[in-house]
Amino acid sequence: MSLLYPKYRVWPPLKKGSWQYWYTHLLTESSIFCFLVLGFLDWNTFFLTHWLRFVFAFIFMAAGTIVFLWALRTLTINTSLGLKGKLITKGPYRYSRNPQYIAVVLFFSGTILLSNSFYAFVTGTIGNIWFLLTPFIEEPWLMEQFREEYDDYCKEVPRFI
Repeated sequence: MSLLYPKYRVWPPLKKGSWQYWYTHLLTESSIFCFLVLGFLDWNTFFLTHWLRFVFAFIFMAAGTIVFLWALRTLTINTSLGLKGKLITKGPYRYSRNPQYIAVVLFFSGTILLSNSFYAFVTGTIGNIWFLLTPFIEEPWLMEQFREEYDDYCKEVPRFI
């Protein structure tokens, strides 16, 4: 809805404790939890049978976790939750405007490989698309908040990598 009708945006939330705040966080967290449970319950039902999938799964999940924690620590929890703050351009944000989303995509991809689950593949792919579209929702809001500073940042740092 936020992408199609920015006037009625849900993300980023208007303030902490608003219905948009709770809606986006409960939806996101419950979706991630269900994705992980699906992968476990539907273990090994897909076509990836080679043992090398475990190596790549570990690399993707470890890289995703490390990048996510680094980005979260750099951005702070309040700013990560979509609450107003200052524009952060240091740490992983020197290399990507959206390192947390890249990290989640890596983690989801690693989970898909690890579980070898058809349902995890479907829901993880939808989740990856969701997290790759989210910056397009945030960018107009960030431009509104930080104006020329954000415009200059966009010219210097790529959206993803």
